[in-house]
Amino acid sequence: MVPDKCLLCFVLVLFSAVAVATQNATITMPLNKPITTNNKELYGDFLYVNQSSTLQVNFSAVPKTVSFLIFQVHSHLVNVTLYNNTLTAGSYVVGTNIGLYTSAKKPDTFFIYNQNVDDVQIYVSVHGYKITDPIPGGCNMEFPIPIAPYLRITYNREYFFVDGAAAKDITDVNCNSVKDVEVTFYRVYLKERDFSPEAYFAGLKSVMTLDNVLENGEVIPETGVMWSMRRMLSAYAGTGSALVGVARAASGYSLYVPAVTYACRPELGDADCELLDDVLSQMICAALLFVGLFVCYFGHRFFKTEMFLIGMASGALVTYIIIAIIADLERPALVGASLLSGVFFGAIWLVFWWFYGIPVFAVLLSTLNLGFLIAAIVYYRLPGGNEILEQDFNFWTVFIFIMTLTSVTLISITFLSNLLCCCILGAYAIIYPIDFYIGGNLKYIIINTLRRATVPKFNYAVLSPPFQLNDALLTLLWVALAATGFLYQHYRHRGRPPFPPPPRSISPRMPEGPTVYGVWTGYPQRVITVTPQPVNIRIEEPARTTERTPLLA
Repeated sequence: MVPDKCLLCFVLVLFSAVAVATQNATITMPLNKPITTNNKELYGDFLYVNQSSTLQVNFSAVPKTVSFLIFQVHSHLVNVTLYNNTLTAGSYVVGTNIGLYTSAKKPDTFFIYNQNVDDVQIYVSVHGYKITDPIPGGCNMEFPIPIAPYLRITYNREYFFVDGAAAKDITDVNCNSVKDVEVTFYRVYLKERDFSPEAYFAGLKSVMTLDNVLENGEVIPETGVMWSMRRMLSAYAGTGSALVGVARAASGYSLYVPAVTYACRPELGDADCELLDDVLSQMICAALLFVGLFVCYFGHRFFKTEMFLIGMASGALVTYIIIAIIADLERPALVGASLLSGVFFGAIWLVFWWFYGIPVFAVLLSTLNLGFLIAAIVYYRLPGGNEILEQDFNFWTVFIFIMTLTSVTLISITFLSNLLCCCILGAYAIIYPIDFYIGGNLKYIIINTLRRATVPKFNYAVLSPPFQLNDALLTLLWVALAATGFLYQHYRHRGRPPFPPPPRSISPRMPEGPTVYGVWTGYPQRVITVTPQPVNIRIEEPARTTERTPLLA
């Protein structure tokens, strides 16, 4: 009997512990002590919600000048449910950054339900607005609840959408002129590869009030995608973005509930936020480090190897774009096909040099590759919202023009331009895998260009890439590698011909002389002084003739 009693006691204790862990709670928030009076934030604090339990929230001491309240709930990585009064259709919202509207005259009672198996830390905030302020999401026709003051984010590997419901002006009862309320979207980047709750909530607070938004945020321009309450942005997986909408009317302003996205799911592990999720791509990325070192410091010295690598890179890039447009392949198959095609193109380019050996044409492909990188950088840093460049014809015309202009400008200095191409392209190949490993965003210089070429509707995406400490350090490393590589290769080629002779030329041979290919005339030649010797020359006088001298003597 004793063991049975002990077992019964153990079960009762365990049950009581579970009951305590899952018990509901009630809290009352006083709103008469605002955090920031000018920014209309009446309350903000961290709370904990027990597992599988509900937290009831009441309000007290609502200021008389407040007409309506926006109650916000923010959780890190896990969803919670927010509803008012009763959990019925059209009265609740589920997510990590959610909020609901209520009148200040008779505020609703809100309930926060934690459906997870663990306790959840949340940040709650209450904003109070006057009767003259627009209602965020007041003219909602997209979301399931009548007034939706929150933002909805949907994403894939290439881009993500930010959607909001139109704001309502207090004078526009039937939402007939929603354009009278201007809604501006802002974004603040979180620290790269930092998925901690501290960084998450700090990012949210940086866009929680209007002063913080104007100080920290950058405007997301409107593009030609769908309608004015949607923004399309390029996805930078692993780098968090805090987004918020600000509704402005002639009589006031209000803020939507801010939201955060990583364009991936960190709760599933770091692998979900990696772009390279197949072994072949990871191996190629790692090999770029060694290939880049070779090209940056020894590319011109081993000219035939450089020709093969340049041809392979160009062929693989072109093949990747063509196959991605015409076929729907998995990434390993697409990368493998592009690599095989690149090897074939590299061999063709090497054979061309092997037989013809024309330096201008050989360096032309290198300068075009450098031009492609420069045009990609220009696109990478362009602000969004340019309707002219949203058109594919206009964009690719400008892109090809930058490529061609770079190539034509450099081709006149063939030797130095080849050194320059080797160093800049090789240095970028070095930092490319490093960027993957440390979580930077310079890799998107190429990735965004490939997305523009292969992803439908990506021409409407706003790039606006982050440039943080990792990116700055990688940029300095890029410049340092390119500079040292150029100086080293230029030093090693002192007194050498600018280009090696082709192994087997089928072009006509030029006569030997100072203009023969391979003779470097840029360095002083040894001067041979010849001392003239006196020469005795005897000049015989012509024989004297008379009129009797025969003509044919």
